[in-house]
Amino acid sequence: MLTSDENVFAALPVDLTTDLRFAAGWVVLTAQRLLAWEPGAAAWRAWPLSDGWTLRLHDHGGVGTLELHDASQRLALWRFTLAVHAQALRLVLGVEEQRSRSQSDSALHAAVDVPACPTCHTPLPSDTEECPACARVQPQQTSTWVLLRLWRFARPYRKQLAAGFALTMASTAATLVPPYLTIPLMDDILIPYQNGQQIDPMLVLMYLGGLLLSALVAWGLGWARTYILALVSERLGADLRTTTYEHLLRL
Repeated sequence: MLTSDENVFAALPVDLTTDLRFAAGWVVLTAQRLLAWEPGAAAWRAWPLSDGWTLRLHDHGGVGTLELHDASQRLALWRFTLAVHAQALRLVLGVEEQRSRSQSDSALHAAVDVPACPTCHTPLPSDTEECPACARVQPQQTSTWVLLRLWRFARPYRKQLAAGFALTMASTAATLVPPYLTIPLMDDILIPYQNGQQIDPMLVLMYLGGLLLSALVAWGLGWARTYILALVSERLGADLRTTTYEHLLRL
């Protein structure tokens, strides 16, 4: 389908039919026209860039839609999954970039010298050095397994980390003591007192003192845990910065 002086600037692998069935197709942009091959079609379809049509891109419910319109009607429709949404963005931007240039031979040769994105090879707009297609693509999420690489920095502080873990368990256990003291306080003190029974003041002081002591122990253990873990965290950050700076000096 391509002529000898025709180059492909962007291509969209269409993976859905118009009735949302999986099938393979293509939408290809060159400097002169837009080419499309739909699943089940006998031949390629082509639209010259000088016919005044526009591309409209939108998505809904995990399905992207690319529509080709002229001044009065819709000429073609393609559907695809969002896995190829980045290619669809590059195709639309490529159409806008090509439509802004003259279709003469001299303008075509000048378009070859336009700076392109080193990542996706999309022609960059004249007013910016940032690729609009790459800016719209969401970065890949970093795996949490990368955190295991910090173990070599945490190894010198393994005793402090073990102490912090033990304090975490102890402080959690201390916060579980008040519910067990509240149960006999309700059953042996408050409910009998409401029924008119005589209450032993020493028993009341014992339960209240236990609640106060458990609160103080939980606060002290929590403070010690926060202090140790914060100290280890700051030292790990300092070691990371020092290692990075020493590596830069060795380059």
